[in-house]
Amino acid sequence: MRRQSWWHWTVAAIVAAGLLSFGTASAQGDARQQAVRSVLEQQAAAWNRGDIPGFMAGYENAETTTFVGTDVNRGYQKVLERYFKRYPTPEAMGKLTFSNLEILPLGEEYASALGQWKLERAAKDGGNVGGYFTLLLRKTAAGWRIILDHTS
Repeated sequence: MRRQSWWHWTVAAIVAAGLLSFGTASAQGDARQQAVRSVLEQQAAAWNRGDIPGFMAGYENAETTTFVGTDVNRGYQKVLERYFKRYPTPEAMGKLTFSNLEILPLGEEYASALGQWKLERAAKDGGNVGGYFTLLLRKTAAGWRIILDHTS
């Protein structure tokens, strides 16, 4: 009887430890998802203020940062210049919203984000536009930052 009790307690302890570690991993995944979501929320808020440099704070300031749209732009500075060229005024920028976000942690230091974007603006400023995006983010000393953006 003692041997059987010991066995049951051992199995129960192993199961409990597994559940606790799953809960911790799940909580860490949720925290990463919320941190990435926060980056996107801050970007949308900056965009809607007409603040392109504030929007770009969500990108890693590195030569390897890449934006893929109708062409490929490599380097933080080139991506920044692209935004200034395409959206020269707050009216051309319009109001940005993100929707249908799917954030997937990819280990401790990376995450992907998939979603839809929409710009609402007057016809004279280019009209409404939207599409899909896929982002790859890396956890940096400054927080989560976009290192690859594919937007269509």
